[in-house]
Amino acid sequence: NKVVNPYWHNKGNVVAPGPRNPLGIRWMGLSAPRGTYGIHGNSTPESISTFASGGCVRMFNNDVAELFSKVAIGTPVQIVYENIELKLDKYTNKPVLIIYPDMYKKKNAEVVLKKLRESSDAITEEQAEKALKLAAQSNISTIAVAEGTPIMLNNRFVTNDAFVENDEAYVYYLAALDFFGLDGETTASLKIKTLQKDNRIYINMTDAALKIGLKLTYEEQNSNIYLTGSIIKVNGKFLTGYIGGFDRSYKYSLEVLKYVEEGIYPVSSTTQIVDLKDYAKQKNWGFNADSLYKTVSIDIPLKVKAGEAYLDTALIDNRHYIKYEDSVCIPGIEGQIINSYGFDGIKYIDLYELMEGYEYKRDSFFTLIELIKPLENTVQEAPEPESEFGSDAETDDTVE
Repeated sequence: NKVVNPYWHNKGNVVAPGPRNPLGIRWMGLSAPRGTYGIHGNSTPESISTFASGGCVRMFNNDVAELFSKVAIGTPVQIVYENIELKLDKYTNKPVLIIYPDMYKKKNAEVVLKKLRESSDAITEEQAEKALKLAAQSNISTIAVAEGTPIMLNNRFVTNDAFVENDEAYVYYLAALDFFGLDGETTASLKIKTLQKDNRIYINMTDAALKIGLKLTYEEQNSNIYLTGSIIKVNGKFLTGYIGGFDRSYKYSLEVLKYVEEGIYPVSSTTQIVDLKDYAKQKNWGFNADSLYKTVSIDIPLKVKAGEAYLDTALIDNRHYIKYEDSVCIPGIEGQIINSYGFDGIKYIDLYELMEGYEYKRDSFFTLIELIKPLENTVQEAPEPESEFGSDAETDDTVE
């Protein structure tokens, strides 16, 4: 069965739908034997990943609402108990064995590992032996077994391209960018230490954790680095550490969001708090809450400020464009030599080409570029996107 806002019945007690209902906002009942079990939300999201369930599958309310909308009554459900998982690290291309706590004492790690080794010959004998030894222990934390020093975010594997040197943890800079939003600009502004080793750049996560609000511990016995806490990113870039119960609410300062979107600095001492998810929906921003890593990602489309007007941009093949018809708002556009490009019958101008001839300001989250005035005798280099302009575009003649 499927129930929206279920009642909870327990030993004669009934709890109505609401914030204190242990079943949360959705219930999907299973035809499991020997009892009433289901997949449901919850009223205490901080308890998820702890040994607290009475046998049901508990989910964050946002996640269970999404799943509820995608499955029908009669959907087969398979519950699998395997506390060893094989992953391939995207930064080193090396196999990693993830050992999860054997909470139900099934002790089936040897059987699971045998199947994994049959499917992949990349697992070494030494790695397999270490994994079995760790799986037999009463672990509380998830453990990664791999070359190097694996780093975990909220008990989830990030990469094994990390190491500890002089009692400080370092992680490959691309992993720091992908998972924590630590780009070069943020690393420099927060004065986070870096290190070059084997022709690769590494971020000092001991230093970074202090500055972005994460807790870092190193378990020497398992050679794992653990980071705990939550992160909010804007356009892939670190905004703030997230304080509060993950998924209970995504509350944040409206003034800061205005600053991020429009470059308007907070002027009020009274902070207005909004729900990030609702606000993102209202603004047509992308919003994703990753409940495994406990990160919230917001994608804000780039706008161009031209005089008093704010112009929308279109992202095509990793380049930003402005509609040709909107370019009349740009100060000093008259007399500029500008190429126009056609996509799906719409005429655009390339923002990066335009910026080469303008004095401009941009915000650190790449959500707003303000075109101030055309350059006279100097050339200001515009930032290049990740890839060159696509070859499938239709190019018009140069127009004035």
